Amino acid sequence: MTAARNSAQDAPVDALVIGGGFYGAAIAVYLARQRGLKRVLLVEREAALLARASHRNQARVHNGYHYPRSLTTAYRSRVNSPKFVQRWPQAIQRDFTALYAIARRNSKVTARQFERFCRDIGAPIQPADAALCALFEPRLIENVFLVEEYAFDATRLAQQVKRELHQAGALIQLETRAMAVFRGGNRRLRVVLQTGNRDERAVDCAYVFNCAYSGLNQLKGDFPGAGSIPCHMFDIRRMCTGRMKPALTLIRRLTVMSGQRASTV
Repeated sequence: MTAARNSAQDAPVDALVIGGGFYGAAIAVYLARQRGLKRVLLVEREAALLARASHRNQARVHNGYHYPRSLTTAYRSRVNSPKFVQRWPQAIQRDFTALYAIARRNSKVTARQFERFCRDIGAPIQPADAALCALFEPRLIENVFLVEEYAFDATRLAQQVKRELHQAGALIQLETRAMAVFRGGNRRLRVVLQTGNRDERAVDCAYVFNCAYSGLNQLKGDFPGAGSIPCHMFDIRRMCTGRMKPALTLIRRLTVMSGQRASTV
């Protein structure tokens, strides 16, 4: 990495944000608008913003229901969900029924506990009607609840976020990877970037925000991250194909609370 330290130098910036997902883009907008930083650079390895985890995830706007075993996480989700909906209304999808079903076996929460938990955090909940309950096998499902939980359209959200970045004056570099972060002079930092197959270059900055999600530990240099992690958790998703019952066409958000929380979208 000695050569990287001496690579071509780009114009210095106040802050460099690594990762152009929703989190990274929102931080870049915040730094430019609320914190008043003049030169904020956002780098993203893909050819578009919000193209990785923000696009491929479940698109759930969490309203607290998913976290009955963490009251703090549930409450913060409940408080911030309306703010997200108000901030990006054009990207919100709410034209569907959202259900939470409680498994009879292996669930870490019972139907009574789940209902009480939702009341405690102020999350709207009511028993599903007989027609919806009839869609579930009663030997496996203890109870079914109708909840208020929205989804977001990742494409529309990306369009809105991109507009806000431009309005805030943030700089965007796509197809660019952050390779390493080094300590610079005068308490500054130097980030080594690579765009496409070009030679590496360095950017001098005051602050670095690593919002790379799965790539948090991939940076080299003076700040290598957490290093090796002895245990890995894999999130397995299966896509169901086939002909859906008419009664299910309006249910786009179904979560079954079980030992390993499983959800279908």
